[in-house]
Amino acid sequence: MKKSTTRSLLFVLLLAVSISAYTFLNVASYNLGSQSVQQQEQQLHEQEEATLVLPDVRLIKKVVEHGKRLLPAS
Repeated sequence: MKKSTTRSLLFVLLLAVSISAYTFLNVASYNLGSQSVQQQEQQLHEQEEATLVLPDVRLIKKVVEHGKRLLPAS
């Protein structure tokens, strides 16, 4: 009986370690993948901001330019 109990205990321990290792590696690879996606999204957002022209900002700039022309230089 003792051999069977020891063998079963070792088998259960091995199975638990295997499942734990598989879960850890799966979660670790998911975190790396999501960080990579977040970095790509951030870079894309920064590129869009650089090329993005807001109509209200353009309007304010034009108003300021026309105001500078109308006001006499001091």
